[in-house]
This record gives sequence, structure tokens and C-alpha cells, in this order.
Amino acid sequence: MKLYRLIIMTMCAAALIACSSQKKVTDTTQTTQPDNPTVVPAVMSEAQRLDAIVASLGGWNTMKTNGSMSINGAGKSFSSAMQMRMVRDEVIYISLRPLLGIEAGRLLIKGDSLFVINKLQKLYIAEKVSLLTAGVPATVGMMQDMFLGRPFVMGEGSLNPSRKSKVDVTIEDGGCHVLPKAQPKDFTYCFTYDADNRILSVDVKLTKGGEAYSMNYGDVRRTLAGNVAHQLKFSTDIKGKSLKLDLDYDRITWNEEVDASFSIPSSYKRQDGRSLLGMFQ
Repeated sequence: MKLYRLIIMTMCAAALIACSSQKKVTDTTQTTQPDNPTVVPAVMSEAQRLDAIVASLGGWNTMKTNGSMSINGAGKSFSSAMQMRMVRDEVIYISLRPLLGIEAGRLLIKGDSLFVINKLQKLYIAEKVSLLTAGVPATVGMMQDMFLGRPFVMGEGSLNPSRKSKVDVTIEDGGCHVLPKAQPKDFTYCFTYDADNRILSVDVKLTKGGEAYSMNYGDVRRTLAGNVAHQLKFSTDIKGKSLKLDLDYDRITWNEEVDASFSIPSSYKRQDGRSLLGMFQ
């Protein structure tokens, strides 16, 4: 009987050792093969923040997307489905299609020029892009960065590894601010990021006081061209009147052939830039 009990006890001990060994192997496998192999420091320094932001910005040549756009200002509003096309550093093309996919108008930015075309009433606006930025100089490249949610250095281009030395980073409340070192005399501009290094806003403030314009971002997603905001809220001032522009993107595609050619028929009548708020009523 004693021999029988000794055998039973030996077998139980062996089983416990085997289970413990198997559990240790399983746990080791889980910890050595994490879902995300990138090790992220619990608290990132300013330099690490900047490196992470720059690393999230991929390259692109052309962009296409569908979505929606709404304009509000001076007691007027307009909402429409839209198609957006971009050729990097060349053109931004927005086609407004409020009903049954029929194009009612276009908004184009080319170089430092802005064109708004109302096809239904045969009207158009031709102004500097600065009409949209409360007089602050702007180019198509800057506006593309703003429409995608990417930091830039005015007069230089998009933030990239070679331009890291041209910006400062300050950490605040878990997020951070990216502030270009060379600031213009009449205004300042700054990019704000959350704790996960996703862009929240770009804010341009006048030196004499007040805000020139701002863009707030949401739904930042990782795409083939890096992090891109899919929800945008733009606030500005058009010759003394407030303007708010909301954009939502859907199904972005990159680096496909883009046709953004346009012309303004000679029969169309030119309007003053101040009429932008009522162009599509």
C-alpha cells in the first residue's frame, strides 16, 4: 500500500511540473512576439517626438478622394458631396456635386492663385489663395499640407528629415507643439499634436492680436502616404466675414493618374472675392 501511494504521489508531482513548464513556454512565446514589435518609451523626449512625427509622414505624388464639404458664413450655408484631386505642389481640385453626381461648381488652387467656379449661374472668382487665409501668404504646397494634416515650414516646404532642425518641439499636457523657428513678422504659426503624435490643429495668429485662420483635425488614419486626417474643420475670415469650411474624406487613393485640367468659359462673369460666401446658394 505504501508503495502504491508513493507511485501515485510521484505521478502527480510529475504532472504538476509538466503543466508549469508548458505555461512558462506559452507565456514566453506571448511576450517575445508582441502585436506591435516597436518599443515606444513611456515618456518621449522632444527629439523623440519630432522623430516620431517625421516618421509618420510618407511620400506621395497624387491623391484622389471622395467625401463631403460644407461652407458656413455670414448666415449662409452650403453642403455638397465632393471629389478632391491633388497633384503634389501643383494643384488642388475640388469638384462639388450636390445632386445626383452632377457637378455644380469647382474650387481650384494652383500656384498662389484661387479659382471658384459656379457652373449653374456661370460665375467665377479669381483671387490669390490668401483670400482663404485672411491675407496671410499661402501656396498650393502649403494648402495641400493643411488639407492632409501635415506640418510645413513656410518658404521651404513640408516637414521632412532634412528640415527637422528648422522646428522646435515643446511637450505640454501629454501632447506637443511643433513650432517653426523662423516666424514671420506679422503672424505666428504652430502645429499641435496629441499624446499619440497625431495632429490636432494648425493655428495661425496675427502678431497684432487675433487669429488669422486655423485648421482642426480628426480621424487621423495611417495610409500608404503616412498619417492623414480624414476630418477637417477650417476657420478663417473673408474680407471681414467669418467663414467655416468642413471636409470629410472617404476612400483615398494615391499615386494614380490625375486629370485636374480646367478652363473658365469666356461667357462666365467674374465676381469679387467677397461673394465667395454666397457663390453656391
